[in-house]
Amino acid sequence: MRFLMALGAVAFGAGCAHSSNGNNALTPGQGATAQELSAKAQQAYEALDFNTCADGFKAAAEVATDAEERAESFYRAAGCASLAGHLDAAVPLVKRAVQSGYFDAAHLQYNPELAALHAQPDWEAIVTGAQANLAKAPEAPFPVPTLAGLDAFGSKKVDREAVRRVFGLEVGKPIVYSAAYFKQKEALLRGQYELAFVKTGMTLFVAEEHKGKAFVVVDMVDVEDQARLRFLPEPKGHLPDPEGLAARWNDYQQRVWSLQMMGKLDESSSCQVTHCIGGFGHPQLVDFEPEFLAKVPQQLDALTAVLREDADDEKRAAAAFLLAYAPTPEETVRRLVPSIRDNSKSVRNSVVRVLTALQQAATQPLVDVATVVDAVSMPTTTDRNKATYLLSYLLEDLPEDALKAQRAGLIHQLGETLVAMSALQQPINRDPAVMVLQQLSGEKHETAEAWREWLARQPRTER
Repeated sequence: MRFLMALGAVAFGAGCAHSSNGNNALTPGQGATAQELSAKAQQAYEALDFNTCADGFKAAAEVATDAEERAESFYRAAGCASLAGHLDAAVPLVKRAVQSGYFDAAHLQYNPELAALHAQPDWEAIVTGAQANLAKAPEAPFPVPTLAGLDAFGSKKVDREAVRRVFGLEVGKPIVYSAAYFKQKEALLRGQYELAFVKTGMTLFVAEEHKGKAFVVVDMVDVEDQARLRFLPEPKGHLPDPEGLAARWNDYQQRVWSLQMMGKLDESSSCQVTHCIGGFGHPQLVDFEPEFLAKVPQQLDALTAVLREDADDEKRAAAAFLLAYAPTPEETVRRLVPSIRDNSKSVRNSVVRVLTALQQAATQPLVDVATVVDAVSMPTTTDRNKATYLLSYLLEDLPEDALKAQRAGLIHQLGETLVAMSALQQPINRDPAVMVLQQLSGEKHETAEAWREWLARQPRTER
């Protein structure tokens, strides 16, 4: 199953044109650009400071020279105002967004940040205005996906139904991702059940049989299970970007994402190393890989230093991807493995993604089994699914006698986790667990209940 990006990385928020509470947000009078004001507002949004984020996005809209940017900024401001409870400010802001040309009517209707506005007298007229803009738009917006599955994982005291009640999500209904909304619900869930960790991830499928579907996973860690939260210390360094490679990778990645969302990426195009995220076949992408091929082998030590020491997790994640261009898979693995437990989810995702691709293409084990088993226990779905795929490919390449010798220990360590994963609704989380269960058991079962019965039959010496 080929999967793309988790939309937990794409946040759509808003802010409120209400009191700044003495914050240091930039204003148009200070000569700030729309981009600077939006960046400041986005920081406030991520901090759940909705008053500041509303002020910032409204200010960005006021100075924006591009009509689409102006409309989007007013829309973001309206969402933040609504989240702050300032409905009297949110309604005029969303009206100004529509008057400025905002046309994503479906996003407007299903955005949870604006849900409080639905009872306002002007709401239907606002939606109608957005629909009228849509009819004149040169290109349709990306469709709002349907929630196809909701999973709760990692807690012994919080089940899927409890998560559904707290988050208010309904399978089969359209869903718009909101980082702020999910953060609020995570805090509520954490306090209600005294959890050590809660994180929500949403994956949108844009190709193959699940196209247009979204799956939400709420990952949790109970207080008594905090060992799963063991990570490396946060790096504090500020290292130079060797030959601008990290910036170039991030530019490449953003272009891939944009092309994919527009349906313009050639899925069959490939790259000259084992791992890349979208190939280089599109005209907007062809110039990147020759640069990576030429420069990365000369900068391996510098990129490794960035991966392990730089405070910027975006640079560290880019360095992990770039190290796939090392001369040999073994060289890449040696440099990546120490960062499997990086403190940043995005960096761990990049590291394990590359290791998984390398092992999938290999014919012999490249990574120590114990290291991968430990990675499967990490707390987030983006850790777990790729680590489990990695384990499956690794087990394929283990000599038969080595697999036989480790089978009992692997069932003891991972049996419960794998069976729990086999019950998940999201395919990219369920499928690798089933693959590993089949490898360990030599059997095939259709349901999580059947796998649990299999696990119960294993001799105690193997449990």
